[in-house]
Amino acid sequence: MKRKFVVLLAVFILVLCHPAAYAAFGPVEQQIMDPLPDPPSGSQVSPVSHDDTAGGNAVESIIQWGNQVINIFGFRNHPAGDVMDEAMMTDECKAVIDLLGCDYELYLYDGNVGALLARFTDLTIQGKAAGFYPLIVIPSDILVEKLNWEFTRGGVENTADGIAAYREKVIDMAQGIDAEAFLLARLDYYMERFEGYDILGEFMPLLSNGRTSLYLDLIGLSQEVIIAKVPAENPWELAAWIPMGGYNACPAPEEQVAVFRYWYKNYGAVPAFVTYDIWQMTVVNPPLTDEAAEALAMEQFAFCEDVVFQGADTIRLLASFLKNASSWFFWWD
Repeated sequence: MKRKFVVLLAVFILVLCHPAAYAAFGPVEQQIMDPLPDPPSGSQVSPVSHDDTAGGNAVESIIQWGNQVINIFGFRNHPAGDVMDEAMMTDECKAVIDLLGCDYELYLYDGNVGALLARFTDLTIQGKAAGFYPLIVIPSDILVEKLNWEFTRGGVENTADGIAAYREKVIDMAQGIDAEAFLLARLDYYMERFEGYDILGEFMPLLSNGRTSLYLDLIGLSQEVIIAKVPAENPWELAAWIPMGGYNACPAPEEQVAVFRYWYKNYGAVPAFVTYDIWQMTVVNPPLTDEAAEALAMEQFAFCEDVVFQGADTIRLLASFLKNASSWFFWWD
């Protein structure tokens, strides 16, 4: 945040030095030393006016020059946010990108949720033809620590081939997991453990419109955002590309892959967003009835108890949110 503030302050000062900005006070000669670009010539402007045509060429000239300066400092304008140059990324961001080893886009989040979602949707469409699945990844030191722990625990060689072999191992292990039985066993455990609590609850019909998009408000301003173009054969395999589970009641990576495969076949659910403690999924075929939504809510409670205990409070209230929902949210506190 401080880094971007300094850059934007510098740009602001430089733009003030543009001849068009001083035109109202008399001629000004200004030379900008390399590596900054020379300001383009533009007509002098009149005093500030609300007329959109007044001084339009000069204002456009200033903006174009400012954009050139921003590019030199490493920020490039993009509808989804500020596109970052690799030289400016943090160590934890670089570590995550090195782990992924695939094409990606990198942004500094500017708070424009709609633009980021639109870019994700565009890449989803492109990926169908190009053979990749877009995955929004929020890098952090905790995520890097978690990934390092997982690789150390598994004796993974820190090379492209070693990481690829790890992914294949996780996917193979998932093939041997019956996701439905896995979820049922966890559900039995939680229901017995919290037998004295009223966790079933009641439906709330007014909430049955469901979540309509990924929840991105949790991303901080100027936070690095990676949209990885993951060349996985199947969407559920994305859990093997960012293996963030296996702790704090969060299922292990192979268990996540198995459950995501099960939910993809039943609901068209695809992993779309991940941090060190969050998964979000987009959904094509959500449940449409109370009964179907309650059955899914039971499974989601088994998969991630915090969606109830630190979210909806009861299973049926969660079910009310799941009806017609086009995205799902899981968080392990």
